Amino acid sequence: MKSILSSAHVHTTFCDGKSTAQEMARTACEMGFVSLGFTSHAPQMFDPAHCIDPSRECDYINEIRRIKQEYKGRMAVYLGIERDMYSCSESTEYDYFIASMHYFKIPDGSYSGVDAPAEIMQKYINEYCDGNGLEMAKRYFTQFRDYVIESKPQIIGHFDLVRYNNAALHLYDEDSLDYKMMALDALRDLVDTNALLEVNTGGVARGYMTEPYPALFLLKEWKNWGGEVIINSDCHDAKLLDAGYVQAEEILLSLGYDHVVRLSRNPEKEMWERVEL
Repeated sequence: MKSILSSAHVHTTFCDGKSTAQEMARTACEMGFVSLGFTSHAPQMFDPAHCIDPSRECDYINEIRRIKQEYKGRMAVYLGIERDMYSCSESTEYDYFIASMHYFKIPDGSYSGVDAPAEIMQKYINEYCDGNGLEMAKRYFTQFRDYVIESKPQIIGHFDLVRYNNAALHLYDEDSLDYKMMALDALRDLVDTNALLEVNTGGVARGYMTEPYPALFLLKEWKNWGGEVIINSDCHDAKLLDAGYVQAEEILLSLGYDHVVRLSRNPEKEMWERVEL
């Protein structure tokens, strides 16, 4: 088993991260990373605490480009963005983008967070899903699938983020056939996009999950369908840059994966490269 030494999904103080971009790059280089991709949450107009302020998007772009030059020859640095389906930012300025779904839009025009505190999620389910957690999950997978197909990202971010509150609230049975089929049906439709499915260790690093996203049954079928995966830390704190990676690699090996994809150490030659497990 080889160390991945890369993450294509990290957050800084430009959005809701705890570390500056410079701190993140310095730590990654000290850890021996060969590549690092910055992906602050793209601007949107309704939850400013968790995204880049629209007035600072140019500052973010310029800072990552500066860091890219500073570390040239030591570590490949990429300018990315995590673009939620309700973001107002374009992806054309970036080397790549991660598609994710963090919100449900509700009839009054406001938004409710998929990974919001438990009481907010329960309120959304009670008021807009007739108290049915499985109906909420169905809406999530349907909307997220449609967004990925339409937007054509390079990476599918934390595909089953809808599990975020399930351990505490028991919103639905993750082992039920109904749940597994709706998740699998949505994921199967994404194979032809050729996007990388992210194995996201952020929930493990922050202590609210025992295994990475997505669930093992989804990773197993993704492999059977010929999909590629990338291990990312979704890091908000530089000291956790590779937290959960060993577990993620062990899980993939147990499912029959023999390699993952990472950001290339040689961006002049290629953007993505395989790493054997």
